[in-house]
Amino acid sequence: MHINKWRLFWIHYGVLLLLLLIWHFFTNNYLEIYHVKNVTIFIPWQSIAIQLFATKNAPFIKALLIVSISTYFYLFIFQDLVQKQFKRFAIKFCLFVGALLILQIILWAFYDWLLFNYTYEYEKEQAWIETQKENGNLFRPFSALLLDSFHILTQNRFVYGLLVLGVDDIIFYLLYTAFFTLIMYVWQSRKREEELERQQREVEIQSLKAQLNPHFLFNSLNTIYSSALTEKDTPTAQLVQQLSGILRHSVEEVRHEKTSLEKELAFIEKYLALQRARLPQHPHVSINTSIHWDQEPADIAPLLLIPFIENAFQYGISLDTPSFVTIRLTIEDKKLHLRVENSLLTVHGHQKGAGTGLPNAQKRLQLLYPHQYTLAFGPEKGTFLVDLTLQL
Repeated sequence: MHINKWRLFWIHYGVLLLLLLIWHFFTNNYLEIYHVKNVTIFIPWQSIAIQLFATKNAPFIKALLIVSISTYFYLFIFQDLVQKQFKRFAIKFCLFVGALLILQIILWAFYDWLLFNYTYEYEKEQAWIETQKENGNLFRPFSALLLDSFHILTQNRFVYGLLVLGVDDIIFYLLYTAFFTLIMYVWQSRKREEELERQQREVEIQSLKAQLNPHFLFNSLNTIYSSALTEKDTPTAQLVQQLSGILRHSVEEVRHEKTSLEKELAFIEKYLALQRARLPQHPHVSINTSIHWDQEPADIAPLLLIPFIENAFQYGISLDTPSFVTIRLTIEDKKLHLRVENSLLTVHGHQKGAGTGLPNAQKRLQLLYPHQYTLAFGPEKGTFLVDLTLQL
């Protein structure tokens, strides 16, 4: 399923920020700090603003950081694991952890910079401020504080340095990222299953709508076939047999999630034979097809490829102007490559379709073969081109 990245990010951020704000206000008494001689001393609003926006655990910054890390991991790293790209996933994950370590060091220096330059008067007592001023820590530039952070790692034991700089935060980021990834994966898997079931029902309904008493239709075709053989009209008998095979495949196989590649290719061959018979020999029309299969057994979703081929014949052939259809289908090592190219017709009044065939086929690919295909279609250099690569 396609994910709207920005929508996911902002919804995630809003939910997490709300939870952190509730927790923050629950654990901090912002109404009053203490009583002195029956006089209530309230926390100044500047201090509240600093705690919300400019400290290590400030909800607005914390939520933004956590959401950015977990969302990035799910969208750009975890998907390699889903696609079984284990080596690429391992490399990205190691880089991801390394980037978190560097980010934590930078954040540590950044919070110190905020403290020593802007928020110290609301965060610390006057004695602490005077001590830091004497030690030359106040008003230190960010670059110096960043060097101090790296100095802690190099001068002390590395693990101890990480503990000082907050490796516990990194562990929390990783645990939350794992939790978020699990939730998203389960949710998206269920949504995909629901969408797949709905799409399958729609395909079955459309197939049923296209049937006019299938048994009667098949019996009628068999009668015509027998009559053609009796009259020794072999070409007509072959066409009727091919049409019967196409209809039977459309009716029976669509009820199944997968069909054998051999049956699907036979169906495509019959469809192409009917198209050649339908179109008379004409100097303006050129039809070139090539189908190569290495005979390795495989399954494929029924009627998955025919919309791309049918689209070429429906919108790429005209008897009035030069037109062509070129189809190249190759299956090797369970990797399918289909390339369909047809002429772009500009004749006024040429039949125009609803434009839903190819988008619907693309939708089926998204549901049935997520992360297992690449598809491109559209006008290209005066022709219409469909290029599909599919891992069966």
